[in-house]
Amino acid sequence: MEHIGLFCATPPLLPSTKAGGRFSSGFRRTDRGLPARIALCLLFALFFLSRSQAQRAPRLLSLEPADSLHRGRFWTALGAGSGAYGASMVGLYKAWYAGYPGGRFHFFNDAGEWNQMDKMGHWLMSYNESRWIGGGARWTGIRPKPAAWLGFAGGQLIQCSLELFDGFSAQWGFSWSDLGFNLLGSGMFVAQQIGWGEQRILMKMSAWPVHYSGEPVYPVTPAGSQQWTTLQQRADALYGRGPLSLFLKNYNTLVVWASFNPRAVLGDRPPWLPKWLNIAVGMGADNLFAGYGYSWQADKNCSGPDCLTYSVDPRAYPRTRQFFLSLDVDFTRLGIRNRFLRTVLSAANIFKFPAPALEWNSRGTLRLHPFYF
Repeated sequence: MEHIGLFCATPPLLPSTKAGGRFSSGFRRTDRGLPARIALCLLFALFFLSRSQAQRAPRLLSLEPADSLHRGRFWTALGAGSGAYGASMVGLYKAWYAGYPGGRFHFFNDAGEWNQMDKMGHWLMSYNESRWIGGGARWTGIRPKPAAWLGFAGGQLIQCSLELFDGFSAQWGFSWSDLGFNLLGSGMFVAQQIGWGEQRILMKMSAWPVHYSGEPVYPVTPAGSQQWTTLQQRADALYGRGPLSLFLKNYNTLVVWASFNPRAVLGDRPPWLPKWLNIAVGMGADNLFAGYGYSWQADKNCSGPDCLTYSVDPRAYPRTRQFFLSLDVDFTRLGIRNRFLRTVLSAANIFKFPAPALEWNSRGTLRLHPFYF
């Protein structure tokens, strides 16, 4: 490029002539080739400018965010998001709802069930769904504020779709309290994004498998029945098995955390405090084998005195609320330059980093966990 600049800036040197047509040994400057030279310089400039613009413009599938709306990315994201939404709704319906009878749309008040751990799950997932969708909108080049509101709308679409499934299921029902926590999660995302331009308080999760007792649990009704079960069988039937159930359905293993970044508020002081270090407070539960109380029916749709009903001793298995204080890591503040790793870590920022934790529970017990996840 420097050679082109010198070429364009230097007028042409031609041999000078004397009267009579003879050439002298010196040179003179002429402007006769200047128009052609200017045209040639313009062609070179346009060529290299177009090349540089093409290099700066992000490719369709590049992880580099676009500075302005990238139509190819927009339609790609819209198509992929719509496909993922449809496939996930079909999959979740078959996994969670298809095995239960349907009915007319109805409401159900479950605000007091499961020690509110299901509400914490709604808060957690609506927040992170909005965060992910908002990040995808920014990748397409949509401006920050509209992208934040698109994230809010996307999170609500996903959660309200599941709530409609609940409303048409005889097993559950549309829950206003679920809707309220959905709005809380998505609203928490959009408020921070518009107010601060970043997420200073993250909603995260952690879970660890629980092994339940294998001792027989005999029915309390009908009297004398020997069709016993175990707490492990009850937990498997209630929450399912596998990693997905461990994190999303098992209220005895799930802990939901609010993870706060002090440096985002304090700035550069104190200088010894890492930018990526967070303080997290969490909530969990233990010994939940029914929505309320300590008894459950083997068949929830059964009615009458002959229905198998089980119960656990509340003294041996008291329903417990757990509260935690711990340290955490905000993966998006690690200063990693590789865009692929940054994208992966941003998605994984829903998981709390394992660290020591202080637990206090509703039984009045204070306990230090050297390592907790």
